[in-house]
Amino acid sequence: MELYNLGKDIIAFTTDRTQGRDMDKIRETVIGHFPTLQGRMKRGLYPHQTHTDQVFHVTEEFLELPEEVQKARLEGIDAVISNVPDIILGVSTADCIPVLLYDPEHHAAAAIHAGWKGTVKRIVEKALLKMQETFNTNPTKCTAAIGPGISLESFEVGDEVGEAFINEGFEIEEVSKRLPKMNVSHPTDEKRLHLDLKEINRRQLLSHGVLAENIKVSLIDTYTDERFFSARREQKGTVKCGRILSGFILL
Repeated sequence: MELYNLGKDIIAFTTDRTQGRDMDKIRETVIGHFPTLQGRMKRGLYPHQTHTDQVFHVTEEFLELPEEVQKARLEGIDAVISNVPDIILGVSTADCIPVLLYDPEHHAAAAIHAGWKGTVKRIVEKALLKMQETFNTNPTKCTAAIGPGISLESFEVGDEVGEAFINEGFEIEEVSKRLPKMNVSHPTDEKRLHLDLKEINRRQLLSHGVLAENIKVSLIDTYTDERFFSARREQKGTVKCGRILSGFILL
């Protein structure tokens, strides 16, 4: 489990494949690091993500609803924000970029799933704006962690993906490269576009006021680091790879 120091009143983390999204294992690992949480933590939640730009506010009232109602309301959600203590909230990934935000002034946080589709829809910006509307968050006071995800070197895409970013106003020259085509069985001079999703999301945070010194960026490339799940590396045919969870617990 990767732990991030986002503040003294929050535990922020990313699991590896040994915990995945198993809330019992996650709870056990967190308590191992923070024994005073024994008996305090409520059950964990994560949405069913579909690469949207939808942000959901998890409230105490929401947590009192029947579980089937909660599940329905978390369908198609790719970011959650909350100020409810003692509950594990997170997003699941397997190459996509997880982003965690913390507002220490209002003791509120966000967990964001930013694959390329969510990134081009500016989901990180929208989650931060939602926190501003909901909690009166000041971005200059926020801390953030950009967790393990696919690197520029591993994220080979078609030109249509680059065009999607350009069409939405992104300047991709500084966050992309053309590199030799990956996974070829014979020599080739063909080069393909690679995008740096971590850096694109970092720049979204910066553009909305989060200070550079308050943003931590993981160097872990999930495609090459086998401690983590990678849909690109592992998913073949009908066999689906697992997911890790990036989340937070407000204390």
